[in-house]
Amino acid sequence: MLAPPDDLEKLFLEAAQSWDLERIYTDIERVNGKPLKPTERACLRGLLCRYRPGQIAFKLTWTSGSLRVELNKGLYRYLEALAEKPLNTLRWECIGDWLEEKGYKLSGTSLNRIDRSTLTSQQGLTDWGDAPEAPVFFGRKEELAQLEQWIVVDRCHLVAIWGMGGIGKTALSVKLVEQIQGKFDYFIWRSLRHVQPIQQILADLLKSLAPQLSTSQFEVSDLIEVLKQHRCLIVLDDFETILRDGELVGLYRPGCEGYAELLERVGGERHQSCLVPISREQPKEIAVLQGADLPVRSFKLSGMQRQEARQLLVARGFTGSENGMEQLVQQYRGNPAALRIVGTTIHELFNGNISEFLKQTALALGDVLRSLLYQQFERLSDLEKDILYWLSIRRRPASLVMLRDDTKSIASGSELLDALESLRWRSLIEKSTEGNEVVFMLEPVVMKYVSKKFIDEVCKEVDAIAQTQSLVKIRLLRSHALVEDLAPDNTRAAQIRLILKPVKDRLGIALAQAGMTEEAFNEVLTTLQTRFSQDSMYLEANLALLGLLL
Repeated sequence: MLAPPDDLEKLFLEAAQSWDLERIYTDIERVNGKPLKPTERACLRGLLCRYRPGQIAFKLTWTSGSLRVELNKGLYRYLEALAEKPLNTLRWECIGDWLEEKGYKLSGTSLNRIDRSTLTSQQGLTDWGDAPEAPVFFGRKEELAQLEQWIVVDRCHLVAIWGMGGIGKTALSVKLVEQIQGKFDYFIWRSLRHVQPIQQILADLLKSLAPQLSTSQFEVSDLIEVLKQHRCLIVLDDFETILRDGELVGLYRPGCEGYAELLERVGGERHQSCLVPISREQPKEIAVLQGADLPVRSFKLSGMQRQEARQLLVARGFTGSENGMEQLVQQYRGNPAALRIVGTTIHELFNGNISEFLKQTALALGDVLRSLLYQQFERLSDLEKDILYWLSIRRRPASLVMLRDDTKSIASGSELLDALESLRWRSLIEKSTEGNEVVFMLEPVVMKYVSKKFIDEVCKEVDAIAQTQSLVKIRLLRSHALVEDLAPDNTRAAQIRLILKPVKDRLGIALAQAGMTEEAFNEVLTTLQTRFSQDSMYLEANLALLGLLL
């Protein structure tokens, strides 16, 4: 049921702070030839405040689909005519830019960068930007309570929420903001997925928070001034996208180095606001500044608790009493994205029979989860990838001493420590204690992906050997063992079945494509000048396992 007209007039009134609404209404009615409905006025105000259509529909008590139809046949077409744009080219995100181009945005006078008297007289602002909708949300009560304690009660300045892809960071943050935004004068959500330089995000934030500030060059100090004058909540999602790929965690992309200053100053200076970066990787500045008694906190999000994960699966069509549900939740470590994906697979291919799925198939990743892991894996340095490969080969927890022995041909002890810490900040390795010794391991989902990646890369090297009849371009076959000599029998059996056999099968295909037999190829290899040096400690053993150089 639609909200009463009087209630509609009370919605999204904050739009009047930045926009000449009466002139917009009048001009739209001029090009449209009829008065705007109260619903259309409310939708326009909401869109100018950067509420998404789905959020506006919720406020109006409409369905999201019905409102989108209404907007597409009415208000969107009026705005295209007013802005003199081609028909059917409007997206809701464009409305502010188009109307600003036409001069409908209010502008104030700059007084020494920020006019404090004007700033303190403004009303509140709620700007969800491109935050996703999270209509269905399960559990996470402890996590929400902890974050609300830090942000609202402890009044922390900087709270990072981080964890591996698909773990539910953004959904948790949306739910958190819905609960606490009323405690703030201003709330703004922004995604950094398009890698905005620091100047761009500062300009975006300050145009909303301090529209009277007139300058072409914004500074972090300008934002800090606003954070002092008002209690603001700012969420920056996809923070990892402004960090460099192919390096250890913490280095910024060119043009984004200013984000380090932003985090340091927001975390270290006196003000009354809170900045919440959401990331797959813990920002380095957070690790340095955080503390239990400090206004900077770091929250690593892990998988859902057992009962919460069961609720998610029930919502995906299970009854909750199926055999194997506990094992399924444990196998995927309560990762909500993984459980949604595998739940669909079990329904479609196994008629909802979890036990049958667990018996007949290994871990299923699915395209979505595989894509998330691919994005995170491709950000790693070569050494980080090598460590993950070793952990996937070992298939069991490995101590620092074991990993140092495995990687001694490719990294020093200090480099190994740096890489392990970087992987931990990226949420890609688990750390635990066995006896008095710290050990590292991979979650099953990560191990599945890394193992497949390792086999694919080794098979590429096998293809190169067959095509070039040379060992020059070989790297992983030199630095990693396909099968460990001293591994437990069950581990060696798994390495032979899951790693060696696929690689050996690929070698047979590659040699057939090259028109050579293994015997003929062996004769070629024995004539090569290649010598097995110290940095090729695994190559000879690997070639022997593959049936070469016997």
